[in-house]
Amino acid sequence: MNREEIEEMLKNFGLSEYEAKAYYALLLLGHSKASEICKLARIPQSKIYEVLDRLAEKNLVEVYEVRPKEFKPISPQVVLRNFLEAQERKIKEMKEKIEELVTSLNSRGTKVFEGIWASRERGWKVFMNKATEMFEHAENYVFVMSKYFSWSSRLAKAVKACIKRGVEIKTIASKGIDETNYYRAKWYHDNGVKIRVLRSGKYPSLIDVDGKEVLLRLDKNSSRRNPVFTSIWSKDEGFTRIIDTFVKHIWRNSRPVDFEKLKKLVEKA
Repeated sequence: MNREEIEEMLKNFGLSEYEAKAYYALLLLGHSKASEICKLARIPQSKIYEVLDRLAEKNLVEVYEVRPKEFKPISPQVVLRNFLEAQERKIKEMKEKIEELVTSLNSRGTKVFEGIWASRERGWKVFMNKATEMFEHAENYVFVMSKYFSWSSRLAKAVKACIKRGVEIKTIASKGIDETNYYRAKWYHDNGVKIRVLRSGKYPSLIDVDGKEVLLRLDKNSSRRNPVFTSIWSKDEGFTRIIDTFVKHIWRNSRPVDFEKLKKLVEKA
């Protein structure tokens, strides 16, 4: 692997661009000073100590309190193992949260409890209205995990408005893209939505806005025309943080989409 590939892989494990560059430089240099790391990593001198401090907080480097400070990288084997264990814990927490919510909904049949809104429904109206409302007040980013690339005129308008005001929209196709959803997916792509593919139907459909509010759809049957599902929306800080971390991890591990290649496959189908 070349340098760019290694740094990109490190970014997939949750490091920023500068953090990936600094950590890789440290692996090459070994025990070294910030000035040496700065030069090899090609990071602005004004940023290097801030970047190294963040790496220390993430337990990726050891800091030696001499003058000037010196740094030593933690073994990649240890770093990657710790990262995977942390991600597994977060995914486990997410599953437990969802199971707890579903259990509460099934037992209480309530609409709102402890800051959580929920709706059991047949059809798409309630879910689509709530999703559109979330897009309308998004400020920085929206993550979507979707099987069908659901579309409505109001949602389309909200998506275009988001893109126009600089909101980044990223959608993960959780069951892939084929002739059943290609043209809806392409509409989103053509209007500025970034799309990646994760071939798994095991994840819930969800929307994450700015890491501050989330909407999940838990399917009760597999009927596309007359679906039965529970919608769950929340702004609970702990819950939204788990979902936000989870969906960003899934995004980094999903594949970009080649729509030109897909078009040929769809036309042959």
